Amino acid sequence: MKVEVLKSLGLSDKEIKIYLANLQLGSSLVQKIANFAALNRTSTYDFLRSLEQKGFVSYMIQSGKKFYQATQPNKLIDMLREKEILVRKILPELNSLSESIGKRPNVEVYSGKDGLKSIFENILAEAKSFSCIASTNHLSKFFKYYLPHFVDRRKKKGIKVRIISDIQPLDRDAPYKLIKKKIRTATWLYNGKIAMISLEEKEPIGILIHEKNFYETHRMMFNLLWEHLD
Repeated sequence: MKVEVLKSLGLSDKEIKIYLANLQLGSSLVQKIANFAALNRTSTYDFLRSLEQKGFVSYMIQSGKKFYQATQPNKLIDMLREKEILVRKILPELNSLSESIGKRPNVEVYSGKDGLKSIFENILAEAKSFSCIASTNHLSKFFKYYLPHFVDRRKKKGIKVRIISDIQPLDRDAPYKLIKKKIRTATWLYNGKIAMISLEEKEPIGILIHEKNFYETHRMMFNLLWEHLD
């Protein structure tokens, strides 16, 4: 676990080996650290310089020789706090730069059954209501155990729905209209988002789009279809 945490702090694999070697050895010459880390002296020296710039090692000179000392682990917390303070200082400027270009469309792609379940969970987390056009047949086969659970949770949360489907939906109390055409995808419109999933079993894929114009157009098309279906 320590390796993963040190990586998250911006260290490479070899920098981690050298830092941990120096931590175990204590104040040491480059050659001793290189031997312990099983690396050559030249690259060890280069990585030590990099670690020095990042604040993970320091050195002192004794009798004309440079001894490196690893920064004690407790001090790493202080380093992170200092970086957090610096980032907080420039947050207003960074946010201003981000807002100056306006909001860009956000598109997320999901694959596999577990990935597609993330879309359902997002609907449950954010939607107060949604419109859906989907094949209940295909959805029920593809999410045999998960779909009834999703419907129960949706009903308990009081999320209102309108459904266009090939057969009566699982929730027999939900407002729905039937379409006689084959549907191989499922689409949900909610909270300014469009969620679409392919119901092809070989390579299931889902797309979540958060963009005003896409959403408004799809909602208009759904409303037109809803009005013309019996």
